[in-house]
Amino acid sequence: MSDSSPVESRFKKGKVWLFDWLKVGFVPGRVLNWEWLLMRIFFSGIIIRHLFDADPFRYDSQPSPNGVAKIIDLSWMGEDWVHPLFKILTIFCVLLYVFGRGYVIALPLLAVMSTLAGTIENSQGAFKHSHNLITQVLIIQAIVAVWPWVHRVRQGKALALAEKLSMASYYLYYTQAMIAGSYVIAALSKFLNSKGLWVWNSPYIALDLVKSQRQAYYRYIDDPSLVESALAAEWVVNHPWFSRMGFGGAFFLEAFALIALKNRPWAFFIGLSLIAMHRGIFYLMHLHFGYNELILLIFFCNLPYWMWRLGNKPSGLQPLRWQAAQ
Repeated sequence: MSDSSPVESRFKKGKVWLFDWLKVGFVPGRVLNWEWLLMRIFFSGIIIRHLFDADPFRYDSQPSPNGVAKIIDLSWMGEDWVHPLFKILTIFCVLLYVFGRGYVIALPLLAVMSTLAGTIENSQGAFKHSHNLITQVLIIQAIVAVWPWVHRVRQGKALALAEKLSMASYYLYYTQAMIAGSYVIAALSKFLNSKGLWVWNSPYIALDLVKSQRQAYYRYIDDPSLVESALAAEWVVNHPWFSRMGFGGAFFLEAFALIALKNRPWAFFIGLSLIAMHRGIFYLMHLHFGYNELILLIFFCNLPYWMWRLGNKPSGLQPLRWQAAQ
């Protein structure tokens, strides 16, 4: 007679399967040179558009200090000379970044400029989240760029990389980790602020839908999509269980976004799913996260790699166990 019940047996098998699944992957993998170059080029376009935006530089005060603005007065950001200087420095740093030179100078400087621009804009009494992910990516890439130098100073020798890996592998891996981590934190904040009831209470998002619709009305008076938003809010209220399944799916997608670090297929799937989530949010609430979508497209979906992969055998990518499944 067996000592364990069928339920216990299945639980043990599931536990073993889960641990075996977690053992494979979740480490930096090989990144092709042209692949990393294209990522830098695409991301540079986002950086330029972000730092060339004049909005953050029209404020000459910080009525509601946020972040570093609580320590440093950033009202000088509104002076006439600041934005032209930021543009010049942005072009200089982006050229270094694209050509793969001077990361240790370019990335920290870009991260500082992005942080300052976002901080002054978020110190006006209202928060904008559309640029946050750009700054986060710049910060983590700046850390990756500086770390080998710090290691050399502290240890007196160069940082040893894993076999067959270049620094590009670490740039991509930690960039993905930062992006996925930001979504996990978003899910965690929802969970904590709702005392664990966010999924159950998700039909009440209809109130936010109506609020967003009313705000959009005053910006775009005759936009026909505003009528669709009101209908969407009504549908959410009238179908609470379908709403819980839909919003709950988005919640768990954010909560488990770090699965994207397992391998390329998972990164592609999670990235595409998060883009679809943002598209849904835009349709329902008129909240646009275009930069998030582009960043996910570049660093998670990585379409140039998959187009290349369809026409070429992955020679040279096999030594890493987790990439054999790619």
